[in-house]
Amino acid sequence: FNYRTTRFLAEEGFYKFHNWFDDRAWYPLGRIIGGTIYPGLMITSAAIYHVLHFFHVTIDIRNVCVFLAPLFSSFTTIGGEMPTPDGFCLLQDAGAGLLAAAMIAVVPGYISRSVAGSYDNEGIAIFCMLLTYYMWIKAVKTGSIYWAAMCALAYFYMV
Repeated sequence: FNYRTTRFLAEEGFYKFHNWFDDRAWYPLGRIIGGTIYPGLMITSAAIYHVLHFFHVTIDIRNVCVFLAPLFSSFTTIGGEMPTPDGFCLLQDAGAGLLAAAMIAVVPGYISRSVAGSYDNEGIAIFCMLLTYYMWIKAVKTGSIYWAAMCALAYFYMV
């Protein structure tokens, strides 16, 4: 389902995607796709697909979908290390970040959701959740409206 909706978004554009009535989903009734799903996964894949095509890198949308979860799991491992200098973990040195990244990298529940071919919302949602936590901590510690706005955008992207 997610691959089919992503392929439709990449081929037809966001306007048609948002107004798409899919007669294959929830058979025999059908389903309005645009307003009933979280489109972050599909928009991310279609954006990567179009950016790669802009730079004349020929790739099929299926390959983007297959490798999206491993790409974002690597971002999650790096992102798990980011909050440590701001007091997110109990340890205040570089070892805390390495420990956090190592723990994220070996969690079985996350490994099963971030392998190549696992094309579901958890692949990017966990990265966005860590990014939201990081930006929220920065917003609270600095009192900056910039970090608060970035936190809101990261949360909106996650949801």
